Amino acid sequence: MTAAAVGAGARARQAVSAGALTTAVAILVALIIGALLILWSGGDPLEVYRLTVTESIFARTGWRDTLTQATPLILIGLGLAIGFRAGVWNIGAEGQMVLGALASIAVLGTSSLPPVIAVPLGLLLGALGGMVWAALAGILHTRFGVNTVIATLLLVFVATSLLVWATRTVLKDPDSRLPQSRVIGTGAIGDLPWIDTGYGVLLAFAAVPLLHWILNSTRFGFIVRAHGDNATAVYANEERRTLVPLVLLMLGGAFAGIAGYVVLASDQMRVASGTAAGFGFTAIIVAILGRNKPYGVLAAAVGLAALLVGAEAAQRRTGVPVTLMQTVQGLIVVCVITARALVERTGRLARHARESADG
Repeated sequence: MTAAAVGAGARARQAVSAGALTTAVAILVALIIGALLILWSGGDPLEVYRLTVTESIFARTGWRDTLTQATPLILIGLGLAIGFRAGVWNIGAEGQMVLGALASIAVLGTSSLPPVIAVPLGLLLGALGGMVWAALAGILHTRFGVNTVIATLLLVFVATSLLVWATRTVLKDPDSRLPQSRVIGTGAIGDLPWIDTGYGVLLAFAAVPLLHWILNSTRFGFIVRAHGDNATAVYANEERRTLVPLVLLMLGGAFAGIAGYVVLASDQMRVASGTAAGFGFTAIIVAILGRNKPYGVLAAAVGLAALLVGAEAAQRRTGVPVTLMQTVQGLIVVCVITARALVERTGRLARHARESADG
């Protein structure tokens, strides 16, 4: 191994350590600000934070609920992180998740296939539903030049309207007066016996190391990273200008659609107006907090899920409203993004200073 390679590896490790330290300090600052808000509202910050941690992680039901909430966040966050890392901003995972659930229930809601066939089929249908919906945004971007943020976000509202229409007409359960579909039936995913959460959590956790390997050890991963650093160089290397954004949007849509099926088959059991439950938008925060890296996404998803689950327990015990802890969640995002921007700006100024001195 050459000295240059060793030096590059050392710099990469230093960058990772600096990024982790920056994130940790930013989260600490957000928690301190949150503690002041809790104190101002009449609560005890230490007790609220203690309950948030113990009830979401160490209590059996809390750990179950945390994993249940974290599973779709991990899946969607992974799909978004791939695109974000390449500079392709998919903000419409909420709609892609809805289409994944609709595609799954449209077939499995009226079938009697054995579970060994129904579950893999549901995963495939979910992935296809989300992928097709993301492809619409991709076509709008690559064919007509529509910004990906606008295209993906606006399609969320179309997906929501489609969900309302489908659950009132073609997919409506004829035995129910409510606007909801039939139950998923044999496509339901069972629970892990020792923690009583769906097997989908295993899929989410298995996807993390697999995606880490793909991003860091394959040509596809190199293209993703290079596209984020310098898209012009990627296109100059004979990659089609429209191919990378389209593929990454479709990949993010597939992950969101799979999450839609997992939530449907392990928790909700039928499609209704609250199917997406905000997971698609929360996963954007997960990807950002996780620095668009698979293991970072895993940590951020579990952390945010634990924060929300613990906040509900803290509200029952102390009376501090969940909305206040949601404010703390927002503070964490703001502090992390601000800290990273300051570090990057400081780094650029330091580099310019060194270059000027050398010149």
